[in-house]
Formats: sequence, structure tokens, C-alpha cells
Amino acid sequence: MVVHRRPERTGTQDYDYEIMGERPVIFSSAGLRLYAMLGAPERPEARRRGMILLHGWSGYRIGPHRMLVHMARRLMENGFHTLRFDHRGRGDSEGNGETVCLDEMIEDALAAIAFMKRETQPDDIALLGICSGSNVAIGAATLRPEIRELALWSVLPFQPEQRAAQRVRRARFYLWQYCRKALRAETWRRLFRGEINVRGVGRVVAGEAKPQEGARNLKDSSRDIMAAFGRYDGRALFITGSADPEGMEGRKLFGEFCRTGKIDADFHLVEGATHSYYAAGHELEVIARTLEWLKK
Repeated sequence: MVVHRRPERTGTQDYDYEIMGERPVIFSSAGLRLYAMLGAPERPEARRRGMILLHGWSGYRIGPHRMLVHMARRLMENGFHTLRFDHRGRGDSEGNGETVCLDEMIEDALAAIAFMKRETQPDDIALLGICSGSNVAIGAATLRPEIRELALWSVLPFQPEQRAAQRVRRARFYLWQYCRKALRAETWRRLFRGEINVRGVGRVVAGEAKPQEGARNLKDSSRDIMAAFGRYDGRALFITGSADPEGMEGRKLFGEFCRTGKIDADFHLVEGATHSYYAAGHELEVIARTLEWLKK
């Protein structure tokens, strides 16, 4: 494979390489210019397949340790058109990265789908995301029924589900603490003297929290994406590293959700892998498993 070094546009340290068959392109989303690399398959096939690769919250189009670049190369070798781009406010793309929210990243993904359709006229398009990019992929697929394949690496619970899980963990912790205190005679003396706010204890154990006024969670969505995902009728691949605590929470949540909703989903666990699959063997396993799944 011939590789050419491409001069950087804005000085970001990605040192993105222009590969034979992959070229820099620009498309727009909400009036902002998004920079991308559009790839063509080495050996075009009768069925034109496209894959859009979505980076995580704090990343950009190359992914961690250039993992999305490596994946794009393998996809092109296997007959795919590819598009990997910088979301607004990330990498070379325009926008304010400090204010970008999940819904805006989903809007960028929808613009990428429209761009790939215009440029390559694929028969079908799949989405691949890592970390928050997986959540973006799910959000976009719930708005575009033609998206029938999702490859989701290290997917996290959406914020409402994550907050619910955090409340449960917090409630269990406080319940355990209060149970220990209940074994002390002093606790009962304070209770009979009216020094313990029983109602307040109940609120803490129930996991209730006072919302912060004016607070905005950029990773939250204005839509109930999980409810919309329950109506998804395509197929999905979930890959998680066993040494990724947050990813394992996502695996558990989506595993139960897909079983209950009868979503066509496969789950693959990479033993010993962290959230970003930094070990070379772990990255190779993720890429190989994804290609195997796509070839089904």
C-alpha cells in the first residue's frame, strides 16, 4: 500500500496520512466546515458498502493511537468506502469544542451520512463508533432507519441510565453505612431524642439528589435515545474490554436492553483490554472481530 504524508492544515498533531484511495474532504454541518478523510475500496465490489467512523468525546478522526485509521485501512481492503471526520470543535473542524453537546455530534453524524451518500452512492451505510462515538452512532441510527449496522466499541450508558446506575450505587453505599450505624446503641439514643432526620435518611438511601440550577450536561440528549433505540430493527455489535469499568457498565445495560427488546445484537469481550484497547493485541482483536461480524 502506498502512503503519502499530507501537510497539516491547522497544526494539530495527528499527522494524518493520505493513503492511496483515501483523500481529504470537507463537508458542512449546521454551517460549520468539518474536515474528513474519504476512502475508496481497493477492489470495488458489486455491493457498495460504506462505513462512517466516529471518534470519542475528546478525540478526533484518527481515534486513540490511530485505531480508526487502522480500521479504515482494513475496511478499504475489504471493499468498503470509508469516512472518518472531526466533529465540530474537534481536530481541524470548525466550532467551539467547549460547548459541543451530544445532539450536535449526532447532527454531525447525520451530515456525514448525507455526504457519503452524495459522494459514493452506497447501497448501505454502517456506523462505527468508539466510546461516546458509539452513543452518537446509536443516536444517529434512531433518526435514519436506513442505518442497519452498528459497530459499537466501548459504548457507555447514556446519561439518564448512567445517572440511574450511579444513584443505585450511591444508595447501596449509604444503606450499608446506615445499617452499620444501626448496630450502635448511640444511634438509637439519638433516634429516640429526635436528633436523626429519618426523612432525610430516606431521601439519601433512595438516591434523590437536588439538581444544580442552570447546570447543563453536554453529554445528555434532548431525546430519549434509549426508547428510540428500542425500535431499532438493524443489527449491532458491542465490543468491550474487561478492564474497562465504564464500558462494562455499558455492556451490562445494553445486554439486558437488547435481550428484552429482541434487538439483533452480538457481544464480544476482549479479555484484559482497557477502554481504548492500547495493547497491540487488543486492537487487532477488536478490528478482526468487527470485520468478521461485518462479513456475516
